[in-house]
Amino acid sequence: MEFVKTESDTLDVLLHGAGGGMEHTNIKKAFDVCVGKGYSVVNFNFPFFERGDEHSSGPDLIEEIETLKKVLTECEANKYKHIRLIGKSLGAIIAAKYLSQLTPTEQKKYSVVIFGYDTGMINISTFPGKISIIQGEKDKYGNIEIVKNDLKNAVSKDIKYFEIPKADHSYRDPGTKEPIYEDQAIEIFEKLN
Repeated sequence: MEFVKTESDTLDVLLHGAGGGMEHTNIKKAFDVCVGKGYSVVNFNFPFFERGDEHSSGPDLIEEIETLKKVLTECEANKYKHIRLIGKSLGAIIAAKYLSQLTPTEQKKYSVVIFGYDTGMINISTFPGKISIIQGEKDKYGNIEIVKNDLKNAVSKDIKYFEIPKADHSYRDPGTKEPIYEDQAIEIFEKLN
């Protein structure tokens, strides 16, 4: 776990995807942006990744949600006014499942940033807070129009959608698999509050 504690009233929590863990370049760059903004920020690996498993603990993500709860406790998340869950793909699925377990009052202190929305896997439609989605145009789970359709009945009235032309789910060129669009995703992220 890597935790930078500041005097900020915002805690950023980075939730990695299925590949790369907390050292994935997208997650590391997001971490650096959070530190640069002066926020408290935590980055950690889920147990499946630490064990060398390719997959999470299962569809209910029980182990991952428990790990997130432990990290929030260790970081004294209850002392922050705002907690931003920043999830890449699987990390966003975990964030959504975690938020669905909270009361509406508890949910008020959270917002969500999603790097790579997994249509049909992320259920964030009942979350009333701020949601920002950064999606590749060539994402295998759907472009931004498909994501908007997935969230057309969402409770939140504060959803921002960003699409990166030509990028796949990991902000790569679909042909070469080079992450040439990753910096564009980070530039968008950096402008978010």
